[in-house]
Amino acid sequence: MELIKNDDSTWTLSKVSELEHLMLSRLPESADSTGCEEAGDRLFPSPISPGAGLESEKRSSADSDWKEYIEPELRVNFRDSLKIVADDLGKARMSMDEEVNCYEFNIPTAHADHWCSALNQARIVIHYRYNLPDEDGVLDMDPNPEKWMATLQSEIYGMLMEFLIKKVLWVA
Repeated sequence: MELIKNDDSTWTLSKVSELEHLMLSRLPESADSTGCEEAGDRLFPSPISPGAGLESEKRSSADSDWKEYIEPELRVNFRDSLKIVADDLGKARMSMDEEVNCYEFNIPTAHADHWCSALNQARIVIHYRYNLPDEDGVLDMDPNPEKWMATLQSEIYGMLMEFLIKKVLWVA
């Protein structure tokens, strides 16, 4: 995978292998925390830390306000980011690189935040759904093929996030 800056405020993600493309195409469904309570708690945490020492009634009130006023907006923002990413992915083009089929597609600079949000959300859900190790790059020796694919998917998402942060968002 290679991220190349274009002259028109877009970036081209090129040399995307068929496996990487498959993993990226799974991003929207991978970011869905339905049925994974731990991931939902991480994506939409209580605003009150467990050691805050608040009375039960005040904690309950703050949690209730959070769920009513803030969490719905977070969910909309996550959903919007996933839609933007899915739209960008839907415009992928097949290309040849050294006689190997690859994909490429454009990412508008304005979409970089959405991509990072969607990639991060998916990595969190994958981490909890498959009980992956806490540290990046640490491989679990569990022979479960689904867990290996989840690990690979998370690593690909992490690599793309790093590209976007370093090359697009962290511009001096």
